Amino acid sequence: MLLPLVLLLLGLWEVQRGADDHAAFEAEQQRLAGLVTQMEARAPRDGRFDPRLQFRYEGRTYGGPLALDKAREARDEAGFLARLMDWRRVLPPVVVAGGALAAALSLLVLLAGAVLGRLGRASRDALVRGFSLMRRLFPATLSLQILAATASFVAAVTFEAAALLQGGFDGGALKLLAIAVVAVGAVVFVAGSTVLGLRRALGAFEPDPLPIIGRTVTPEQAPGLWRLLEGLAARLGALKPEAVVVGLTEGFFVSAGPAVLEPGRARVTGRILYLPLPYLALMRGDEVAAIIGHELAHYAGGDTTYSQRFLPIYAGVERSLDAVAEGHQGSLGLLGPSLRLGVFVMERFHLAVRHWSRTREFAADAAGASVTSIDASARALLRTGAVGPRIFETLQAAADAPDAAPPDLVAAALDRAIAQGLDDPAAHWQEEQAHPTDTHPPTRERVAALGRTIDADLLAAAGAVPPPQALGQLAAYFADPAGLSRAATDDFLAALRAQDAAYRAHLEATAAEVGTEERVLRANYRSRGIALAVGGGLFAVIALAITVFGVPGISPKDNSVVLAIALAFAALLGGAGALILRRGEPVTLILSPEGLKAPGLDRTIPWDAIADLDMTFNQTGILTRLLLPPEADWPQRSPGRHGIKLDAKRRIVTLPIGLPRGMKPQDFAELIGRYQMAAQARRLLAETAAGAPRSSSDPQRAEAP
Repeated sequence: MLLPLVLLLLGLWEVQRGADDHAAFEAEQQRLAGLVTQMEARAPRDGRFDPRLQFRYEGRTYGGPLALDKAREARDEAGFLARLMDWRRVLPPVVVAGGALAAALSLLVLLAGAVLGRLGRASRDALVRGFSLMRRLFPATLSLQILAATASFVAAVTFEAAALLQGGFDGGALKLLAIAVVAVGAVVFVAGSTVLGLRRALGAFEPDPLPIIGRTVTPEQAPGLWRLLEGLAARLGALKPEAVVVGLTEGFFVSAGPAVLEPGRARVTGRILYLPLPYLALMRGDEVAAIIGHELAHYAGGDTTYSQRFLPIYAGVERSLDAVAEGHQGSLGLLGPSLRLGVFVMERFHLAVRHWSRTREFAADAAGASVTSIDASARALLRTGAVGPRIFETLQAAADAPDAAPPDLVAAALDRAIAQGLDDPAAHWQEEQAHPTDTHPPTRERVAALGRTIDADLLAAAGAVPPPQALGQLAAYFADPAGLSRAATDDFLAALRAQDAAYRAHLEATAAEVGTEERVLRANYRSRGIALAVGGGLFAVIALAITVFGVPGISPKDNSVVLAIALAFAALLGGAGALILRRGEPVTLILSPEGLKAPGLDRTIPWDAIADLDMTFNQTGILTRLLLPPEADWPQRSPGRHGIKLDAKRRIVTLPIGLPRGMKPQDFAELIGRYQMAAQARRLLAETAAGAPRSSSDPQRAEAP
């Protein structure tokens, strides 16, 4: 908001200056008009020179008829400047109006964001209605603010640029005018592009389906589970899920948006409840019931529906922010207020959403406790943190070696938990448990909200190692628990293999983009050589003409000097052009899949040995700087003059490279980038072939209720 206020104050100052300047030039024009009238009356009618008729203009004194001519010239110039200053007076009101409008819109958005945030903390319906309206109006408001600030800026710069004409068209004034024109043009272009970008923020939002590795289970496949769900839903007064999905990854969660199941890409819509089989096996029955009750309470409270209604608001404001941020760098700071307004609105909305997220999580915890017990709900919160690491380790081991994975990862997770024990629940009670669509409060706060003190007995119960027969409790939920666990394991491994295959295909395609042969880049100096040679030829023609015809109006001695200068330029330019053409197209860089080699270096620099690379484009080509890490072999300079600089202390190799033939600077930068990416892809492929740990995905996002 500071910049619009600065423009407003500047405009108010310019209003007074504009009026004063116009009055001054109007008075000067009238004074000169009167002086010209007097001089015309005194001038001899026969055109004789009258030494008494004098006029001082631009530091020189003129007499006779020339004095009258200069006086008329000064009068006309003053008249032009008076008209210019009259037109210039129109600009300050534009500066004031634009600055005032931009400041008013900033204040309006700030107040609206603060008020809507406060109202939203009191009612979720008010939160959705208020910020939905804000989402629709925000792009138009930002556009209007940007246009107002741009108009104010352009008017202010034009006002100040017009003042430069008062001193005449000297070199300094012309330079400042050129700077003003460039600044105005850049700001107008960026503002226009940003406003067009803000139009896209009004587009319809379609949420992406939530990817889940798992499969649906019907009442026939999970009769006990569906009976439990129906009983809990009836006691809570909540809607039943329309689909239950089980898998190995993730934690317990509900969703009301579209989802896609992997592998197979099956789509699921409506109310979805996701249950992780390892947690069902490693947790007690009342703990599972408390967690499911917690999740069903989100349906009763409409939490999933509200989450879906929040998504378009987030997306709309983020689109507006992206459009403004894209043009911010080239706007000379003019878009800064708009960007900060967008951030402020997003923060107000996010804080209100977080308030309701915390409130509803506490309410859902209480609902889960109401259908079981406070102890069961508190124990479930703590136990998820205790069993999560064993489940993660089991899935990670399978992800690292899918072909060696056991056929039943649920049983493997139980075996690992029995063998290694569970984590200390106290080590996880400060963590915020992740969720696909929001962030839960820390476990300690949630247990405290239940009215339960975390004591030694509760921690011991939450961290108790499950018994060997724990898998048997899955039979209470599913008709064929062993078969379902093996099928879920197959789904998990199939999804991993598909992901690995896609990742490997991407790496192979990236590595293949540069081929296997060396690519030699040659400098394109031919056009420069031809230009110099043509210039030398022109001076040679001039020298020949001087020799034959001479230079009219100068002495023979001066004629010889001019001839010598022409011959010198002809020899200099022609010789330089001939030298460049004789060199042809020298090699500037040799690119290979292994690295790059430049003439003047004694070795190839491997791509993997380049810690950083930057390029600067200039009139002579591309200045490329390579930063090599301490462990990389340091190259040495080969004999000859190559212009290469080696800074061993800072580990920087500087290569002056002529722009390769047939390439633009952007083409060259993209080519180097492709070689770097190809080298990285080959390295990752080699690591994968050598059995390095997976890094392309996380086998589980350990989540909880």
